[in-house]
Amino acid sequence: MQLINQLNKVRMKDNDEIICNCLQVTRGEIIDAIKTKGLTLIDEVSDETEAGTGCSSCHDDIEAILKEIND
Repeated sequence: MQLINQLNKVRMKDNDEIICNCLQVTRGEIIDAIKTKGLTLIDEVSDETEAGTGCSSCHDDIEAILKEIND
C-alpha cells in the first residue's frame, strides 16, 4: 500500500510539471484535455489548452503525451 501511495505522489508531481513554458501549461492540464476531449493532434491540444502556441518548443513533449495517452 505504501508503494501505491508513493507512485500516486510521483504521478501528482508529474502532473504539475510545466510543459509549455511560454503559457505555463502543465502536464496535468494537457492530459485532462486529451482524455476529456479525445484529442489526437498537437493542434487540438493547442486549441484546448493554448500549449504550443508560443514558441512551439514544447511540441515534442505534447506529442509524447499524446502517444502516452492514446496508445
